[in-house]
Amino acid sequence: MDDPFVMTRAEADVVNALALAWNAYLELPIEHTDDQPEFRALVHAAQDKVLARVGRRQINSGKR
Repeated sequence: MDDPFVMTRAEADVVNALALAWNAYLELPIEHTDDQPEFRALVHAAQDKVLARVGRRQINSGKR
């Protein structure tokens, strides 16, 4: 990893996969009006977990 304070390629791949999952989910027929907002919230929560890794690396490095 070149810069520990930048998202890695693997982390970016995960974020992009979550976006692909969201796009694929939108292609499914709507069975309940809450499904899309709930799924979107879960995708955002997963993206937050991945994106938080950069901040955690900075905190763990002791360089603030």
